[in-house]
Amino acid sequence: MFAEVPIKGSAQDLESQSEEKFKILIFAGHEPEYGGAEYKGVLERDLNLQLAEELRDILIKNSSFEIVMVRDIDGWNPVIKNYIDENKEEIRAWLSAKKEEFLLSVEGGKITPVRAEMGHRETPLDAAIFMYGVNKWAGENNVDLSLHIHFNNNPKYKGKPNYEGFAIYIPERQYQNFSPSRTIAEYLMTEISKTHKVSTMKAESEGIIEDQELIALGCYNTAIAPAVIVEYAYIYEDLMLTQDSRDNFIAQMASSTAQALETFRAR
Repeated sequence: MFAEVPIKGSAQDLESQSEEKFKILIFAGHEPEYGGAEYKGVLERDLNLQLAEELRDILIKNSSFEIVMVRDIDGWNPVIKNYIDENKEEIRAWLSAKKEEFLLSVEGGKITPVRAEMGHRETPLDAAIFMYGVNKWAGENNVDLSLHIHFNNNPKYKGKPNYEGFAIYIPERQYQNFSPSRTIAEYLMTEISKTHKVSTMKAESEGIIEDQELIALGCYNTAIAPAVIVEYAYIYEDLMLTQDSRDNFIAQMASSTAQALETFRAR
């Protein structure tokens, strides 16, 4: 169940959080009822949610964390959903201003545009506004980390599924939330790589990939808090093909992710 989360103001720097709970916004990727990868009847959005809920159930046992779910089995978090529904025009105006500021920085040579090596599908407008709204809400509610949970889609090589492994996406280094995002990603990399290999796709082979275009990471510098997307596996990997192996893998990834966050928090 979701709890009411009051608006507290601007997010604080990570270094000032030692006495307060570390607030993690967990976003199980894609809409509750559509979107995401699909393979042999298995839906990525369902896998994302399963892993997100298992991770939440581990982290809430640690009193140093505060967990906010963007969605759970019942759908969208009503606090966040209502905020976005009631402030759509404000969100659009804010986004327009952030985009203009970004483009002026590019024009003035302060920011260099970086195209992603991995192409991205265009996000439908309503979904894009929702995601930008989540970024805005997170910035107004002292969120210390936005963690986006995904399973990779199914690009094919010579017509056949050909990739396996995980990848972690972070904001491109010119963004304001790059440095702490990179630090958290390195902790995640250390733990997840103990039990699963880094993606075999060339563009993801370094394991941690910077991206300037993904909304979840703060496209146009719209995110204040650190943001990380974890693509835990390709949806067609052998370990994803049966219910038992999927469940075991998801439980393992939830445990590894929790361990990384707890180690980061305790540093």
